Amino acid sequence: MSADLLPPMKWNAWGNPDEAKQLSEGIRSLLTQTLGVTGSPEAELEADQVQLRPSALATANREALAAIVGPGHCRVDDQDRLLRAGGKSALDLLRRKDSGLQDAPDAVLLPGTDDEVAAILRYCSQHGIAVVPFGGGTSVVGGLDPIRGEFAAAVSLDLRRFDQLLDFDEVSGEAEFGAGVTGPQAEELLGAHGFSLGHFPQSFEYSTLGGWIATRGGGHFATLYTHIDDFVESLRTVTPKGIMESRRLPGSGAGPRFLSVCSIR
Repeated sequence: MSADLLPPMKWNAWGNPDEAKQLSEGIRSLLTQTLGVTGSPEAELEADQVQLRPSALATANREALAAIVGPGHCRVDDQDRLLRAGGKSALDLLRRKDSGLQDAPDAVLLPGTDDEVAAILRYCSQHGIAVVPFGGGTSVVGGLDPIRGEFAAAVSLDLRRFDQLLDFDEVSGEAEFGAGVTGPQAEELLGAHGFSLGHFPQSFEYSTLGGWIATRGGGHFATLYTHIDDFVESLRTVTPKGIMESRRLPGSGAGPRFLSVCSIR
């Protein structure tokens, strides 16, 4: 999938707008009679009508970060910033209705290698820039808010380019994925080998493996194994101080676990 494309999720709601269905008059009437819910008299904002706070990223910092990832992978235009401005919680969606200035990350970075991620984290640590990792944009706990605090600026670190199956062993059932692989991509990549990961959270269509692991995501439609950590054998994690990689060992001293496992790189 092109790094320029986010999944076709509506910017201010959940789901693919091309597949939206209008509520029937019967359902509308039921909501009004039972809950007193009526339609909003306010017109919904279009993405290009949203006013974002100007980017606070200094020109020198923007140029330095662009030199790391390449000019085409350092975005400061409002469209890219808006799409990474938050998740899909009720508070996030209500904030999208604000006709005043809305907050957003000061830049969007799309690295393509571990070394680029490490260089970004190192540079931002040295220059007081907050970094917010971004996967599928499905967070409902405020995990994507561009909180600056004492930092001069905040950037969104989009891992969408880490979207590959790096290695697969059909004997052990072990797969090594990039952190930006979405649920459907994981199933497609493993399906080509006759396998399935078998992890289906409610956000499956849009969320990423990296996001599942970072939040210890649960698979609401899975059987037996319901949390992603049941499937993880080892991790390769890039931090501001370097790369940390756990050893690839069986989950039990009694022997290997008999299920497909994945290693995020």
